[in-house]
Amino acid sequence: MAKKTNQAPIRVQPGPANYYSYSGALEELGRLYPGKTLEMAFLLYGRRALAGAMPYLPLTVHQLVGSRSFLFGGGDRRFNTGGLFNTGYCSHELVDALSASLRPGGASVIIGLGGGSVLDTAKALSVKLDLPFVAIPTIAATCAAATPLSVWYSLEGKALGFEIFNRAVDAVLVDPRIILEAPADYLKAGIADTLAKWYEASILTGGGVNLPLSVRLGLEVSATLKDVLLEKGKAAKTALKTRTLSPEFIEVVDAVIIGGSLVGGLGERYTRVAAAHALHNGISVLSETHHLLHGIKVAYGLLVQAALMEDGSLTELVPKFRELELPLSLRDLGIDPDDKEKLWHFIDASLVPSESIHYLPFPVDRERLLRAIETVEKLSR
Repeated sequence: MAKKTNQAPIRVQPGPANYYSYSGALEELGRLYPGKTLEMAFLLYGRRALAGAMPYLPLTVHQLVGSRSFLFGGGDRRFNTGGLFNTGYCSHELVDALSASLRPGGASVIIGLGGGSVLDTAKALSVKLDLPFVAIPTIAATCAAATPLSVWYSLEGKALGFEIFNRAVDAVLVDPRIILEAPADYLKAGIADTLAKWYEASILTGGGVNLPLSVRLGLEVSATLKDVLLEKGKAAKTALKTRTLSPEFIEVVDAVIIGGSLVGGLGERYTRVAAAHALHNGISVLSETHHLLHGIKVAYGLLVQAALMEDGSLTELVPKFRELELPLSLRDLGIDPDDKEKLWHFIDASLVPSESIHYLPFPVDRERLLRAIETVEKLSR
């Protein structure tokens, strides 16, 4: 009889069924969904995303715009009441409204074109309607395009948590020429969010020797991503400024989009979120941060997590964050560190019992978190 182990079962979701990343990748749409299938697709898109992708999209997708599409966050009132649900966040209200508008048989495939919120909304809609989902990311700010989960927000922009779906993304089509035209802040956010994969996963795995092989593989992937981003992130950022389609730029884009997805898919709860993302959620309760990208808030949370761990990673990260122009302080996020009311507000929101900050190998209370925040503030000065 085989000996039992003390490993807890995990669910491995390695990544999307198809991933294409090259100049001209959007032409794969016609091969994956030929003829009437693509003509019956339903497109969710952002206004700027569509403008950037238009030169590279097949003509069939051009023809979807208007009658078989939804302008995300742009006042499209056909699917809700007075634009109430179309606030630019992935919300249950918006997905429900879109689902109700698409009668059974009304679409063959859902295509998401844009950034994380558009893709998360389109992904959740495809799951609700049991339809294939194709992601066309126009920025490299998160791994949302390739990961089978959506991050839910309230209509006001408060993070509510994430939902992992039972099905993989059917196809991710990355044309790096589109991403090269995006504002630099998106790539910076993507670098930070993907760096967090290693720093959070290394805490969650705790150096344990009895981890499932897939978790160990996920941890190895996160370590590789960390090296790529710290070594090539600056060159990728320079390529973006000069609009040069360099090998470093393409590698960093793939590290963010497919690399980040692989880490969570291989390691599940051991490689997903810890304190950095809890701080993101806490900071998100402050209205002055609602305009900030997910990865920018995670970047600050990563510094606070490093201060909590006291493992030397903070001194490694600070010079790299300066190099990559990532936030180093609350003021960089538009928050006054001397406003104690707001400070305690987001500290308490970061410490609610369900938050992932409690995955750290020691208890974190208000005072301990405050000391870590003060450490980051002093170091940044």
